[in-house]
Amino acid sequence: RSTRFAADVPEVTQKLLADAQTSGGLLIAVPEARREALLAALAARGVATRAVIGRLEAADGPDDIGRIVVERAAFERGQT
Repeated sequence: RSTRFAADVPEVTQKLLADAQTSGGLLIAVPEARREALLAALAARGVATRAVIGRLEAADGPDDIGRIVVERAAFERGQT
């Protein structure tokens, strides 16, 4: 699987983030070095809800595509 959820991420959250009808507008991936700049730019443009919800993991080998790791702590922080 290309997405891994931490054990404490509720199933309803997993389904919401994986739903093809909604996830396109929910997730943006940027290099970690640009994370704070992106959050600031979104805030400057009036985006009320923004949060870091996980990270990307590199592929383990030539047959692996890497994965998205979603962490519950990001939701609990209420990061905006």
